[in-house]
Amino acid sequence: MRVLQEYVKAWGTDNMVRYPRSRWMREFPAPAAAYPGVDFLPVDMPTVFTSHLTGRYELFARIDVARGPAGPLQVVVVGAVPADPEATLFCLDIASGRILMLGVKDRTLELVNSSFKALSEFLYHFALFVDQDTGRAGRARRAAVLRATLAGIDPAAFADPESWWSVTFMQLEYRTA
Repeated sequence: MRVLQEYVKAWGTDNMVRYPRSRWMREFPAPAAAYPGVDFLPVDMPTVFTSHLTGRYELFARIDVARGPAGPLQVVVVGAVPADPEATLFCLDIASGRILMLGVKDRTLELVNSSFKALSEFLYHFALFVDQDTGRAGRARRAAVLRATLAGIDPAAFADPESWWSVTFMQLEYRTA
């Protein structure tokens, strides 16, 4: 299990926001194992994640997403896609602990990570990748290694070739080659 100082070093002390981990673990039905071992997230991760929201939804806002006869799916906003933070949100499914991408306009949902803990690990490893970047030379090879590491943490994140992480890494591996 990763210790607090490792996250702080990877994300930076000025690049973190706390979330109410203990309260959520008490109030939400998601299993405890779905949560990261720390109670904070990065504010900004280049190209993949931001918790700095300025649009219609605030960080940690609850949203009910209609699912027809099954009733609404309750999610909590934990971040957004940096390129379009008002249109595409990362949300915690409070029942399962999965991280879903919500298309705000059309209310589509897509699996991002099988747990909040997996998202946290992905962002940790991605921060190390960015910190060690020395330019285009070798970036595609390093991205392929990172993809393999992340797929070992959460295979479901890459199961669909059109998923958020699959597309992100396809662009990273091929655009920088």
